[in-house]
Amino acid sequence: MFPLFHGHRLKPSRQSLGTLLRYYGIELKNETLDKLWLYHCLLRENNADQDLTRLNAFESIVERHYADCIIINSFVKKFPDRMLDIGSGAGFPGIPLKLVNPHIDLTLCEPRPHRVEFLQMVIEKLNLKNISVFPHKVTSSSMHKEVDGVICRAFGSIAETLPRIGGALKVGGLAYFMKGPAVKDELSAWENGGDYKIAETHFYDIPNTEQNRVLVVAKRDK
Repeated sequence: MFPLFHGHRLKPSRQSLGTLLRYYGIELKNETLDKLWLYHCLLRENNADQDLTRLNAFESIVERHYADCIIINSFVKKFPDRMLDIGSGAGFPGIPLKLVNPHIDLTLCEPRPHRVEFLQMVIEKLNLKNISVFPHKVTSSSMHKEVDGVICRAFGSIAETLPRIGGALKVGGLAYFMKGPAVKDELSAWENGGDYKIAETHFYDIPNTEQNRVLVVAKRDK
């Protein structure tokens, strides 16, 4: 159920974006909020065919995209300096992640041409630095840019994804998996050993919502 403020729903605006994010437990700097609002405007303007996101309501987009992507900063003291966002789509979690953590040298990995064009436009319009788009599927043989971290959201299983990043994630690097409660089945079937081990698992809710989320962090040992 979406919140009512002073008895009515919020109309999309920069101010409303900040209000909703605070309702979901997130406070952004003015400069970051400005860029997130511009990103939102670009997302809506270029989503006539719903190829970027199937969410339409302003509150839904703020809750299930922006708040969902940003709130993980509560559990990560500092993200690695060089990262890949696997299956970035329209920029989730990569664009919000970059806005809140500008130090990251980030590569958005997305093979679908329409979304690649959108991501490149976002980078230009938001004047983002140290961020690029890899317009191909990520496999152990296609991606060889050495990075310290990898993140993915609403992507394949952990077991399916780890072999795909083997050509990029360095030993000692971290893989961040943004998941829902069903990941418990993946974790129960996890066998320690091999190249990776589970380093951290955070179960949490987005404040004032029914969104149950899990952040799983796997560390590459060898």
